[in-house]
Amino acid sequence: MKASPDAHNAYVRYVDGKLGGKVKPLIRFVKAWKYFRDVPISSFYLELRVAKYASEEKAIIYEYDVRNVLKLLWDSQLASLRDPMGVSGYITACKSDALRADALSRLKTAYARAQNALDESSKGNISIAFDWWGYLYNFEFPTYYR
Repeated sequence: MKASPDAHNAYVRYVDGKLGGKVKPLIRFVKAWKYFRDVPISSFYLELRVAKYASEEKAIIYEYDVRNVLKLLWDSQLASLRDPMGVSGYITACKSDALRADALSRLKTAYARAQNALDESSKGNISIAFDWWGYLYNFEFPTYYR
């Protein structure tokens, strides 16, 4: 696959700057889920998919946008992404169909956990919301202390 790290990094920096520096941390949140849950999705795919998602947003609020990105990934069934810089053609999420099936299974669970965290937060159950974030991030998310 052709790649241009300079062009892709410039794209991410542009979107990040447009949204007050909140896109790179959003990318890190999504990549942290991938890492802590050993999800076989390409980091490059996630970075560009999150940047493309964010490019159409007016603001980033992490608890909503982590959930929204996971939903977007699920709804698209990890479809190939057209390179926003036009360098790489289409970028695949996973190296094989078997890995894609595994990633989709983990993604379905992740989306449900992020939705549960958001639901509990909206009800004022912050401690329970933190528990759900903990499940999402394989207990690598900070615990809630009163």
